[in-house]
Amino acid sequence: MRHWSAARILLLSTTGLIYGAGTVAYGADTKSRHSTSASASQPQAKAGKPKPVKGGSKGPKSVDAKGDIEAIAVHTRRQSGGGLLSMTKDIRSSVATTRAFIETQPATANPEQLMAMQPGAVVATQDPYGIEPGNITVRGLNNNEIIWLYENSPITNDGTFYPQEAVDALNLEEVRLSPGSTSFDLPGSNGAAGTIRMALHNPDHKLGASTNITYGAHNTRQVYGRIDTGDIGNTGVRGFVSYSNFVGDDWRGPGHNWREHVDAKFIKDWQGGHQTTLAVEWTKLNFQLERPPSMSAWNTYGKNYNYTSKFTPGDTNYYKLHQNVYQGMFATLNQHFALSHNLALDVDPYLYWAEAAIPGAMNLSASSAYQGTQKISGLQLETGNGSTANSALLYSNSPALFMRSGINAKLEWKIGEHNRLIFGDWYGFTEQSQAGQFNYLNASGSPKSLWGSTSSAVYLPNGKLYNFSDVLNRIQTNQIFLGDRASYLNHRLSLEAGFKYLFYRAQDFNRIPGVTYNINNNQTAPMPSIGARYDFNDEHEIFMDAGVNSRVPDPSQIADSVSASTGKITGRASRDQKIETSIIEELGYRYNGKLINAQLTLFNYNFTNRQVQTVVVQNAGLVTQYVNAGGQTSRGADVSVGTTPFHHFSIFASGEYLHATIDNNIPTQGTYLRTAGNTATGSPTWTANLGVNYNDSRIFGNIQMHYASSQYSTFMNDEKLPGFKTVDMTLGYRLPKIGPVKAPKIQLNLVNLTNNHYLSGIYSTQFNAKSARAMNGSTIAGSAPLYIIGAGFTAMFSFSAAL
Repeated sequence: MRHWSAARILLLSTTGLIYGAGTVAYGADTKSRHSTSASASQPQAKAGKPKPVKGGSKGPKSVDAKGDIEAIAVHTRRQSGGGLLSMTKDIRSSVATTRAFIETQPATANPEQLMAMQPGAVVATQDPYGIEPGNITVRGLNNNEIIWLYENSPITNDGTFYPQEAVDALNLEEVRLSPGSTSFDLPGSNGAAGTIRMALHNPDHKLGASTNITYGAHNTRQVYGRIDTGDIGNTGVRGFVSYSNFVGDDWRGPGHNWREHVDAKFIKDWQGGHQTTLAVEWTKLNFQLERPPSMSAWNTYGKNYNYTSKFTPGDTNYYKLHQNVYQGMFATLNQHFALSHNLALDVDPYLYWAEAAIPGAMNLSASSAYQGTQKISGLQLETGNGSTANSALLYSNSPALFMRSGINAKLEWKIGEHNRLIFGDWYGFTEQSQAGQFNYLNASGSPKSLWGSTSSAVYLPNGKLYNFSDVLNRIQTNQIFLGDRASYLNHRLSLEAGFKYLFYRAQDFNRIPGVTYNINNNQTAPMPSIGARYDFNDEHEIFMDAGVNSRVPDPSQIADSVSASTGKITGRASRDQKIETSIIEELGYRYNGKLINAQLTLFNYNFTNRQVQTVVVQNAGLVTQYVNAGGQTSRGADVSVGTTPFHHFSIFASGEYLHATIDNNIPTQGTYLRTAGNTATGSPTWTANLGVNYNDSRIFGNIQMHYASSQYSTFMNDEKLPGFKTVDMTLGYRLPKIGPVKAPKIQLNLVNLTNNHYLSGIYSTQFNAKSARAMNGSTIAGSAPLYIIGAGFTAMFSFSAAL
């Protein structure tokens, strides 16, 4: 199956390349279809006809393939709010953080942190630098409800995505959030919270270089460099390659963080409006996990609730046993072909590869050790000094390998002066394997291998590797789509209607004794969508959209899990994990004035089979699981307001009101809890952001204030995360040109300026924190939710320049 998937992608991709190579010559510098002036799923603005290149073949006669009909999401409006409000002519809500704001933020920031000022986006950070994984919710929906696009390809479409793995902020031109229903031709299925597109820097046409050096608290430093090739001879190719390296101490406990990252992007412009874009990222990480507290632990220890710094035999909380390692790459080859004056083809294959090791620690007794449900006889363990023992503290490691490939191909046909018919197919294939094992420690308490080397692993008496889990998942998603985009009344009225149909197939192979070996899950889901936009004049505009989104089950939910110390099954596989379905409606208004830009959106969601993420302890490690919370209704309003510069000052404000309720009683332990009518977890009623920006071309700076009201962490609403406020600040100065050095700049970033001690997010949702009486009269014992401790005050100083 894996080989067929790869062959399919290669065949489709090379077919497009053969056509392009056969009909075009090295050519004109056409505008990239991945320009940040258009949303990820929408066509570009009208562009002029490319000029022929001397000596090149003529190529097909055509306008730019995105044509002379104004697209639904075309012209990026005047940026306001210091780069935080860049609106588009779109049929749905869409806001973006642009380069003007990104370049004032810490060079280490990840894309989640760059979205923290946008309406409805609540970002929970574990560290001030963005190296450790945090969380983002949009309209009360978690990160795994967002389709993250790297350029135009889905960098994830199943499971949770960690943005610190994906890109350097210094290479981002824009991070665009489009909440609500997703476009019918957009690749990806898990998008109830919308899409976030990360648009990379487009390579310059001239040779150049840039660098950034950052120093900060906690012995933090990052070096970054980028080279733009400029136009390479007469090939029509230009590109950039960048490298960064981050090192620093953990901000609130023992341990260190380290990150190495490469971004690259190359564009090939062909005559006749064709274009090929290759974008690649590679990341290697080693970061210290933070210990998540319960509310009781937070109230007792505050930010000092950390893993222990000194090793004591038997201590599973020793910090070196909780280091996360990761390395991976993502590549996308986006190809655009103008087949004729009214026909265009886009072919976008992509590939993701990663390996990681999920850490944990466990005191295992040889006399009560199990593989699956079978007890192990004659197991011999070793201590840190190499002597045999009946019990030992072990590193419970789960090495994992991820392979994800896919392709999104679509044909766009201009029919007459008003309509564009779009037809295509998105296919994605994922294979991931994860095998839990135990590794020995050395005498100082450090794991002999963070990556799970078999040379330091625990073996069974028969000489085979002792795996307490061994799961292989294969997932195929196929999404066929068809739609029409139309423009009338001299482009003042735009209409869209589309339909996509999702085919989902998951196969699970669980290779430990005593569990269900193979479980398949096959489902389909229809997803229609409609939308419209009307311009009253250059200032006033209304828009509406409605659609159905479908989120496929997480692959971890179709496999049994077993305790290595008791042999009891702690989680049962389900053959009928349902696709989460959401019906979404939006109604919005945009104002584009000379001094003020604004967007207001009213939204309504109706969920069935709502999947809520939680975290449980399995074999001494924290493992993500999902709960089917049934139905949910979410209603509210988003607003963004930004001013254009006035005496060098600009202001941005955003906010959201959210009313999210659970529609039914939730099942647990063979009965039901009375949860109908309760507030949905992770859904703050009020969020607000205020930013003030100053920029006189030399001196620049901004201040950002965030507020989120309290949010429940249990379905029973018997415990909540308190509301919080934070303030961040930037101060900077642009120096004059120094010889060949252009744009030298010094910058100071202050994170959590007031050093507020707060909980920034929910780490694990629970059914009930206190004992609760179920509907059958039984008592359900409470389980404490865990939380994310928000990053404390940090100062970072950076110097950047270009050549």
